[in-house]
Amino acid sequence: MRNSRKWREEVTGLALTTASFLVVTMAMFVARSHISVATSALVLVIPVVLGVVIGGFGVGLVGIVLGFFIYDFVFIPPYYTLNVGQTQNWIALGVYVVVVILVSRVVANMKDARSVAIERERHARQLFELSKLLLGEQELTALLETVANSVQVTFQFEAVLLLLQGPERLEVGATAGRGMSTQELHELIPESGLPATVLRTSDDGSESLFSIALTVGGKPVGLLVMQGVLAQTPDMQLLSTFANHAALAIEQAQLRKQALQAQLLAETDKWRRALLSSVSHDLRTPLASIKAAASGLIDPSVDLDDAQTKELLETITSETDRMSRLVVNLLDMTRIEAGVLTPRTEVTELSELIEEGINALGDERAKAQISVKELPRDMFVLADHVLISQVIANLLDNALRHSPAGEQVEVEVSPSGPEVTVTVADHGTGVPQELMGHVFEMFKKDSNASHTGIGLAIAKAFVNAQGGQIGVDNSPSGGARFSFSLPLVALDERRYLDD
Repeated sequence: MRNSRKWREEVTGLALTTASFLVVTMAMFVARSHISVATSALVLVIPVVLGVVIGGFGVGLVGIVLGFFIYDFVFIPPYYTLNVGQTQNWIALGVYVVVVILVSRVVANMKDARSVAIERERHARQLFELSKLLLGEQELTALLETVANSVQVTFQFEAVLLLLQGPERLEVGATAGRGMSTQELHELIPESGLPATVLRTSDDGSESLFSIALTVGGKPVGLLVMQGVLAQTPDMQLLSTFANHAALAIEQAQLRKQALQAQLLAETDKWRRALLSSVSHDLRTPLASIKAAASGLIDPSVDLDDAQTKELLETITSETDRMSRLVVNLLDMTRIEAGVLTPRTEVTELSELIEEGINALGDERAKAQISVKELPRDMFVLADHVLISQVIANLLDNALRHSPAGEQVEVEVSPSGPEVTVTVADHGTGVPQELMGHVFEMFKKDSNASHTGIGLAIAKAFVNAQGGQIGVDNSPSGGARFSFSLPLVALDERRYLDD
């Protein structure tokens, strides 16, 4: 491509030089008798300079030869002969040649310097544009695709293959352009796993297969393989520089990925330890109660009347239900952590959700403490039936655990515009100020070593999964109030959704 452009410039410069000589010769020929030999020499420098500017020093040399003969033949007496005549004419002709050569050399050097500056500016601009694509914290797969596509588009290769250094062998990271054949991939990724020496496949340069190693500090990162016409040296220098930048970006992306994996492992380990601690704490109390009640029932030395026996059986039942809710919460938390929680929203009557949440407690004595304020019938919401009933059960269970014995836990429904707010309030000590912003976090403890468990964390996850919000505040009269919102469904809209 560059050779073709240079050839066009030389032809254009030669044509311009010839035309310029013709113009200035005709112009000066008319007034030749009034123009000195030195003046003619100065004017004949112009076509040579024009040729050098357009076509380079080679065209300038042709112009010098052409100008020499025109100067001698037309403007130095005797005219129309190559005889110079007087000695001073020889001096004028010699000075003309020397001056034109020096001027041509200076102009050619300036042209070459300008071309180099323009080429460097183009390379710097291309490198800047390419390097901008590597900025930012891209995920490794996206970064590899960016590198492969950028090289293929910028340098017009038929195919680009980015091989990433794996634990044992090179692995395909990204491709761009046309895909490479299985045989080509086998040559590039041998069974030994070591990078193969990639050579050009044709001597004439019409088709080539070559590679650039991606290394950082002597450490192999990967291999960038290109297929197409072999680029000129400046392009190869630009490609090599970009490859170095890409290697640094890839290494940083790999380090970020490793750091993220390490962080995830640390968080998982922390979560497991906290979960074990919380489960141990939450299981200890119901297990102790069940053990004590069961021991009292089977101990032949203990004389129990019917009321005492019923109370022990109710204790076993309620504590078993409590353990069952804990197991359900653990299973739900596993779904949340695995990212497989997908709500299935449907039109549901709000009273049914609240009743199911209350019934999920299973403890009749606990149910007696719950007071539902003016629950309207025929109020429909768009919600996941299973998830929201579990949210209500978790909020009620939390409120009952923090309420004094005999105090009521209140459930209130407040419609407001397109939404309805469900509030569960207790009359306990309320949420400590230092725990207010963390009450929905798993296993968060306050200054009294009281922890939130996982019930509230699950409630928040379930509500957020449906696009809702859940919050907490303390009532002025004492106790905590947990509230969450659900979208209301009008009767005509409900019929439309049902259809």
